[in-house]
Amino acid sequence: MVTAIAVVALCFCRPHHLQLLSGGDSGASPLAADVDKTNQAALILYEKWSQQLSAADLKQMGTIFLHGRVQLEAEQQQAAELLSQRADLHAQLSQRDAEIVQLNHAITHLTNDNSALVCTKNQLLSSHSWRLTAPLRNSGRRLRQILIAGHNSTTYLQRYGLRSVMQKVLTIFRQEGFRGLKQRLRHRPLTIDSGRPIPFFYDDFKIAPAAIVRDSQGCCALSSRSEGYTYVPPRRPENLQQFIAAMQFQPQFSIVVPVYDTPVLLLEKLLTSVIEQWYPHWQLILADDASPATATRDFLTQLDDPRIQVLTLEKNSGIAGATNAAIARASGDYVVLLDHDDELTADCLYELAGCIDREDPDYIYSDEDKIDCDGLYTEPHFKPDWSPDTMMSTMYTCHVSCVRRSLLEELEGLRSSCDGCQDWDLVLRLSEKTSRISHVAKVLYHWRIIPGSTAEDLAAKSYVLDASQRVRREALERRGLCGTLEAVDQVAGYFRVNYALQGTPLISIIIPTRDNGAVLRRCLDSLQAQSSNRNYELILVDNGSVDPATLSLFDELRSWDSVNLLTHDAPFNFSELNNIGATAAKGELLLFLNDDTEILTPDWLERLGGYGQLAHVGAVGAKLLYPSGNEVQHAGIINLEDGPGHAFLRQPADSPGYFMRNLLEYNWLAVTGACLMVARSKFQQVGGFDETLPIAYNDVELCLRLREAGYYNVVCPAVQLIHHESLSRGLDHDDEQKRNRLDNDKKRLAQLHPQFFQHDPFYNPNLHPNGINFELIT
Repeated sequence: MVTAIAVVALCFCRPHHLQLLSGGDSGASPLAADVDKTNQAALILYEKWSQQLSAADLKQMGTIFLHGRVQLEAEQQQAAELLSQRADLHAQLSQRDAEIVQLNHAITHLTNDNSALVCTKNQLLSSHSWRLTAPLRNSGRRLRQILIAGHNSTTYLQRYGLRSVMQKVLTIFRQEGFRGLKQRLRHRPLTIDSGRPIPFFYDDFKIAPAAIVRDSQGCCALSSRSEGYTYVPPRRPENLQQFIAAMQFQPQFSIVVPVYDTPVLLLEKLLTSVIEQWYPHWQLILADDASPATATRDFLTQLDDPRIQVLTLEKNSGIAGATNAAIARASGDYVVLLDHDDELTADCLYELAGCIDREDPDYIYSDEDKIDCDGLYTEPHFKPDWSPDTMMSTMYTCHVSCVRRSLLEELEGLRSSCDGCQDWDLVLRLSEKTSRISHVAKVLYHWRIIPGSTAEDLAAKSYVLDASQRVRREALERRGLCGTLEAVDQVAGYFRVNYALQGTPLISIIIPTRDNGAVLRRCLDSLQAQSSNRNYELILVDNGSVDPATLSLFDELRSWDSVNLLTHDAPFNFSELNNIGATAAKGELLLFLNDDTEILTPDWLERLGGYGQLAHVGAVGAKLLYPSGNEVQHAGIINLEDGPGHAFLRQPADSPGYFMRNLLEYNWLAVTGACLMVARSKFQQVGGFDETLPIAYNDVELCLRLREAGYYNVVCPAVQLIHHESLSRGLDHDDEQKRNRLDNDKKRLAQLHPQFFQHDPFYNPNLHPNGINFELIT
């Protein structure tokens, strides 16, 4: 019985599979013949054994036969499909072969054409006529350059006068040399004021300046002359509803407004700005803080809009109290703070909703401008992204301010003890609870200037100044930090935080040098004479000095206390020299210092170290001045369209700068390595200086890695040094080889940190793309 069943099973072996695998595909398919042979063999066996087997055995054999036949037909179909796919692949291969032949023909044709063109070019260049006309062509080119330079020079003089032009020419000459000055006159625009380029002319084609201004009816218009900043209302998107519908989360906003004796006209403007919002999901809560003015109360009682609630407080509670009363009635996901005489832009809530949908923040702030007494927009504040140290220097976030309601309730709203700076206090407290803070780099709020208001003058109200100090002192206490508030001498009403050193940390001052004895001695003498903190060590990294005077100074320095003289005689690599010094350092704080600097501030180490010890701070820089002591050489580095550059270069040392940036402690993307302090642990965490950048941008690259690691870099303008810039090596744009090297280092920086290419989170995109003085685009 078993033998019979086995024989029947063998009849269903598929010999045609061997033929398919061998690649045979000519003639008729072998499948049908195989099936017939298999069936015949099975029938013969069945007849042979049917007479000798029982009915049960025959039934079992029949079942095996039927199952085998079904399986065989299924595999027959599968094999047919494989054959069809194989045929398709052969067709595609033939098509690709034909395309390759066509491409080879095209390449041959192009190669022949190129050879012919090269031959023609060589014949032309070697011809007598080409050589004879060479002087004429050169003269024409030179004449064209002279005409352009002359035309540009005349334009500059007519528009700006001889004195301004000469000042700019001297500045360019100092920074870029005679070659740079020639390039400016021939090709590039020369900027005199506000970063606005002078148009230049090519043949008869004139690129005239055009600026957006407001006409007598208050409408936007184009003008050949800029009148400064002009707010241009955004155009409402045609598919606005589709944008809103596409948001995964459509937040509800509660706009809260404390009202006290507000002129009706201003209340009407405020209401109009809210009602005209593009984004529809909002409620407005007006809290009347017991206004004595009848007109104000009557206006509020007449409001009839289901989206608007009016609260009437029985007694005056102050700004914080009235705002908290409105917040208690809020039902939205986010609360938007709005002053009673200000206005929102039409796209304000729409932009806030988009930011929430993208980033899910707990707090959002935007850029803002002001409305003067004539109703004109002025003083735009284009702000950096979140900057914790800037926040301790000045209330820069200001308006518009949007807070997640659950966080606001956790913070128990505003504090009446901080009236006058209640918003500042709120932001300081919420930043201790969350890091989910977003910035919308668009003007979404118009702050109205009213005589006697803080919008007009920060020092207008003494209680505001008191509150501005109190909220920061309390923040220091909450955070467990020791520091004092100091008045900024140059501008009344501003204060900076001076953090005290925690403990008695050793500070390692690392100075690379080579054959620069006289300059180095001046640096060390100023360090010894000026430094009030003596808990430091000096690490001098000599890059192969051979000058006798320098070597004599080294012999003298070996007798000094806390001086470690290292020798590294190798090709100059600023990153490598500093890394060698850092490896040998023993201090908790590392201070990288150029040998061509002079210290001016006695407590410089304490001030820099106080910031360097803060948990959130990366690199700490100082304000560096040119030898005259009157002009800025470094007050922070901004990453512009042309690459990293020094802010406020050649500006007066005591000028405030854009929103006090030149006088207050601001966060910056980078600080210069000429004077850079960083905690040893953070320096080691990011891997030190990148030695693939031996000359330029190595300090910037270190700061970028610190920022990527979550740290904030800061400049302390209260610390000032003289910097005899590039005395050791010369300027990088002095010759073509150095310029090329500088360009290559810039490209390398962009490759290492592509997310920062022409992007600086601490520089607003609404400002001039190359505005080292934070110029506006007008």
